Amino acid sequence: MKRALSVSFLLCLFFGIQAQNFFAVTDSVIGKTQSGNEITAVLHKTPDRIYRWHWDGFSDNLLLELRETNRRGTSFRNNGYLAMIDLNDKSIKWQRKVNYNNSETKLQGQYLFLSEKKKNFLLDTETGSTLWENRTDFYFIDPRLNIGVGYPVQSMSNNLSAVDMATGNTLWKTTIDRTRGWDDAYMLSDSVLLVAVNGIQALNLPHGKSWEYKASTNQKKVGQMIAVNVIGILTDVLFGGGVYQTAPDEVTEMNSNMLIDNENNVIYASRDKISKVGSSGEILWSVPLSTKITSKSSLFLMDSTVYMINRGYAFYNGGFSMIGDPYFAAFNLNNGNQRYLNVIPEKKEFIRNFQVINDLLFLVFENKIATYSLSDGSLQTEKIIGLEKGEQLDAFVESGVYVRRSDSAFMDITAAYPNQNWMMTSEKRVISLTDSLETLITYDKNDIFEKTLDNGYYKLLTNDEKEFILCDFSGSPMMKFQASPTMFMANNKLYVFDKNLFWELDLSQF
Repeated sequence: MKRALSVSFLLCLFFGIQAQNFFAVTDSVIGKTQSGNEITAVLHKTPDRIYRWHWDGFSDNLLLELRETNRRGTSFRNNGYLAMIDLNDKSIKWQRKVNYNNSETKLQGQYLFLSEKKKNFLLDTETGSTLWENRTDFYFIDPRLNIGVGYPVQSMSNNLSAVDMATGNTLWKTTIDRTRGWDDAYMLSDSVLLVAVNGIQALNLPHGKSWEYKASTNQKKVGQMIAVNVIGILTDVLFGGGVYQTAPDEVTEMNSNMLIDNENNVIYASRDKISKVGSSGEILWSVPLSTKITSKSSLFLMDSTVYMINRGYAFYNGGFSMIGDPYFAAFNLNNGNQRYLNVIPEKKEFIRNFQVINDLLFLVFENKIATYSLSDGSLQTEKIIGLEKGEQLDAFVESGVYVRRSDSAFMDITAAYPNQNWMMTSEKRVISLTDSLETLITYDKNDIFEKTLDNGYYKLLTNDEKEFILCDFSGSPMMKFQASPTMFMANNKLYVFDKNLFWELDLSQF
């Protein structure tokens, strides 16, 4: 017994020394307060380059993927290891060697996976030990049921499996095409997962596939497009080099989001129809759509009317392409009767963004915004926005964009002026518009700061993702510093990562 105790003591002492010597710890000045005082953070230098890091958003565990580099540090080697760090005392809970050539680490919620050689290992976050292994790469995990669904690791198979996350045992299998990925996923009830792929697939997680609604969400292009490919191939033969497409050309993602009403019915639009599907898979109504003009779309619900915004684009061979025509339509939620369908005159445009304010629908194009009445689809007003060369309209700002007030404190512009419509451009300028599209204020890029982190007590703002300003909850600046944008806040401490180090700043000192 004494010998066993001695060995145990020596092991604890060994690992304690390993933890203490893992980091080279120094203090470093990283910025200044508003009054000009220097701010010192604790810098933790790692033995090897930080390839990736993972934090689950709630625990004190920080997982570092460390990877060896060549002597100059300009490229990675395949050798490395995982190190789980306790954020409280920076001790090393465990380490595990990995070969980055044939492995991948994923943190999906509370679940830590290591995939190696077509096997997926679930690791205990506290010890690093393998809890179980199987061959499933998880696409979705429900933590309440403790069930995950996914496809075979490192495979193009369409065989979907459901796995008991407590044991790793397979509960059931089915076939669901994933050639183009999943468009959407939504928990319809406590046990039913809806997956948007080639229509809608309803999966009862404990028991298996329950129903499906088939819809056409892609289109193969033949003829002229294939001829273009043949010309490309001949050009390569004659002149050498080049990249060409040998498979049939295909347009994908010609579908909408899954819209769920108050009775758990699903409204879904594809390239040739819009349908309302009951929670048990029955088709309650279906209305045909023109395949000549329909492409990717967005649905939203107001009162008893379903509104469809056809964006006028889809994805051609994986890349963005203007396909179809922009239009919007309204359908009765109860019976599918079409109230109107308004084709937008801009044939060579697509709808970049939209928003709804009361009865007004705002549609955003490259350099123009138009408003329409939702009640009858009529045009209310439209305006070309004055932009700089090469600049385009981008999206409406909902929150998280700040400017300085006269007292140097920062304010969220959407909260400060809730009755105005804020539009951001591709050049990060922000323009304030009235409902009648009159321009009130324009902020240049240098005036705009975007929020990157916020824990309720402190928020981080940046203008260029190089210099950051720490503010209190009211927007008053406290300090500024330059850093990499890879960072997070936990327990009122800020952690910033850069190459082979990370530094920690205690925010409670301010």
